[in-house]
Amino acid sequence: MSHRILDYVYIIAFHQQKPIQKQMKKNNQTVSPIIKICGLTSLEQALSCVELGANWLGLNCWIRSSRYVPVEKVMEIVAGLPKSVTTVGIFVNESTKSIERIIRETGMDLAQLHGDETPKSCNKLTVPWFKAFRISPEFQPRQIRNFSCKTFLLDAYSKHYGGSGEKINLELASTFTEMGELILAGGLAPENVVDAISKVRPWGVDVCSGVESEPGIKDLLKVKEFINNIRNTV
Repeated sequence: MSHRILDYVYIIAFHQQKPIQKQMKKNNQTVSPIIKICGLTSLEQALSCVELGANWLGLNCWIRSSRYVPVEKVMEIVAGLPKSVTTVGIFVNESTKSIERIIRETGMDLAQLHGDETPKSCNKLTVPWFKAFRISPEFQPRQIRNFSCKTFLLDAYSKHYGGSGEKINLELASTFTEMGELILAGGLAPENVVDAISKVRPWGVDVCSGVESEPGIKDLLKVKEFINNIRNTV
């Protein structure tokens, strides 16, 4: 069985186990996007985010990140969460073997690839994954198509890896909405997320620094405001 087919089989199994679309609600003929809170570092805060309505939780596995979580801690967080929550490991230019080992050891559901990974290296993976792209005005649709993944994340362009908190160009991001399940990131916060959703119509939204008091520590009042603004308006 080829790596591409094997990757497809794993993704189908993932969707059968956790039908993400069922987490999305229709409201006035629009669809409320899934909400991903990224950069969590403790089980307590992860559970609080779930209570507040988060669908996906991101745990940073890149050792150079200020929000890095060691494998043992990731295992503890994942084990303490309800099965209904989707957990995502963030990786930057990690080897295929290392990504697969960490995903399987920790029990996380998905790998988010946020570096300079190539289609060839991604398609070698036998665990579910999606690619994150840092988009500039020169970014082209073929760069998404080359990875042949249904789900993808768009972030603001930065020379730095793993997310910068810079605001994404919403007009540019909106040109990629029809290419698949677009997760919108890049400087989102309680005060701008509704406008971003109305302009881009993403499948999901991803927030990190926009709901923090300091790197890795969430301000739960901001998390609540972010989620409520989406659920009550979209």
